[in-house]
Amino acid sequence: MTQPDADQTARSTIKNYMQDDVQTVTVNVTLKEVSQVFAAHGVGAVLVKDGKNYVGIVSDKRLTREGIAKGLNAETTPVRAIMRANMLTIETDRPVREAQTMMKSHGVHHLVVTEQGGIVGIVSITDLIRFYTDFFDE
Repeated sequence: MTQPDADQTARSTIKNYMQDDVQTVTVNVTLKEVSQVFAAHGVGAVLVKDGKNYVGIVSDKRLTREGIAKGLNAETTPVRAIMRANMLTIETDRPVREAQTMMKSHGVHHLVVTEQGGIVGIVSITDLIRFYTDFFDE
């Protein structure tokens, strides 16, 4: 297998594959409302805010497993009941392969992307598939 050249390496950072149009909800929205955000924006995860602060992340997978499968009432249960408060983060300049390793070891499909400590996006397993597709198309 050949080593990637400098240009390939530069393009293989999280910054080039993350989604920077991050959808957010507040801690008090219901599970039903979160599912509507997923559908309306075609996303699989949203960040959860309490006031101006990010306090968690909820994915469609988590909504299904922690909400619906456990019989929580989607009309009345707030997203705070199922959100993951300990958000896994990765910096924009990190290699895509690092995101893959983190997702695999933690069993998640989304990572919060940061730059100099601030949240700037989300990278998903779908984004990683796009990376590998691009890599093999070259």
